[in-house]
Amino acid sequence: MTLESTGPLSAVLDGEEFREEVKRLCRSEWHWGIPEELCVRVLKPHTRRCTFEVAVKTEGGWHALIGKAYLRDRLDIFQAMQAFWAAGFGPEAEFSIPQPLAHFSSLGVRLEEKIPGSSAKDVFLNASPDEQVAAARRCGRWLAQFQAAAPLLLGKRIDPGTQLPRWECWADEVARFGELLARKSGLLLGKLKGAVPKPGTFENCATHGSYIPDHVILSGRRTAAIDLDEYGVADPAREVAWFVISLQRLAMKHLGSFRALNGAAEEFLSAYGTASRREALTHYGLYRAVECLHRGRRDLSGRTPPAYEWAETMLDEGLEAL
Repeated sequence: MTLESTGPLSAVLDGEEFREEVKRLCRSEWHWGIPEELCVRVLKPHTRRCTFEVAVKTEGGWHALIGKAYLRDRLDIFQAMQAFWAAGFGPEAEFSIPQPLAHFSSLGVRLEEKIPGSSAKDVFLNASPDEQVAAARRCGRWLAQFQAAAPLLLGKRIDPGTQLPRWECWADEVARFGELLARKSGLLLGKLKGAVPKPGTFENCATHGSYIPDHVILSGRRTAAIDLDEYGVADPAREVAWFVISLQRLAMKHLGSFRALNGAAEEFLSAYGTASRREALTHYGLYRAVECLHRGRRDLSGRTPPAYEWAETMLDEGLEAL
C-alpha cells in the first residue's frame, strides 16, 4: 500500500521530522550506524490510525521496525507496553510483546520491535494438524500468563453490567434484516439480559483487548502478542471467548465450516484452563454469546451485500452458548 492510502497521516510518515527522528535513533539509541536509506511501507490503514513498516539500511544491512501513527496521540499505549515489558514480557521470555522503542508525541507515532515469525492465523489456516495443536496451546498459555502477570492499568474497562445498551443496539440492528433474524436476536438478547454476572462473581484482570489469531506471532520458542491498542481491564473469560470465536470465524470464512477448527479451539481452551485460575471461565458462555451477537450484527450492517448465512450461524451459536 502507498502512503497516500493513509490520508492525513501520510504527511506525518513522509515528513522530514519523522525521518530525521528515525535516523537520529539509529545512530544514538539503537547503534545501527549511519542510515543510508529509509523506506516506509503501509501495512494496515484505518481512518484514525495506520500500521506501517520502517526499513532502514545502514552499513550493517537492513533493519526493520513496526510503527503506528494516530490522528490523536496515544502515548498511553506506549506507556502500557513499557509496563507490560517490565513485568516480564520481554524478548527473552517465552511469552512476550514487542519491545516499545520510541514514541513521538508531536507526531502521534510509536515505533516498536518487528518480531519475525508466523502469525497464528497462518498456522491455523495452512499448517498441519499437529502444528495447529501446538499453536493453539501456545496461544492459550500466553493469555493465561498475561492475565496472571500483567499489571492492571488505566485502559478500557469492560464492566458487563454496563454493556446492556450496546447489546440492545446490536440486536435492534440485526432485527432490521428480516423476521427470522429478528426472532433469533430477540431470543439471544433476552438470554443475555438474564445472564449478566453479578458484581463479585469474577475478578478483573489485565486484558490485551484484541486477542485474536492474527495478533499472535510464533517466533521460535517465543510466543508474542502484537497490537495492544485496546489494552484494558475485564473479566478474563471475555478475552478467551473473543479468541475462540475469532478462530471459528476463520474456519467459517476460509475453510467452509464454522466448526472446522474446533479441535484447535478445544486445545486452546484446555491449555488456557490448565494454566489459568480455576474460576477464570465462569462466565465464558456469556461472553461467547455476546461476541456472537456482535459478529452477527457486523455480518449484516458492515458488509455489502449482507452475509445473512454467517449472521444466522452466529446467532445460533450464541443461543447455544447460553
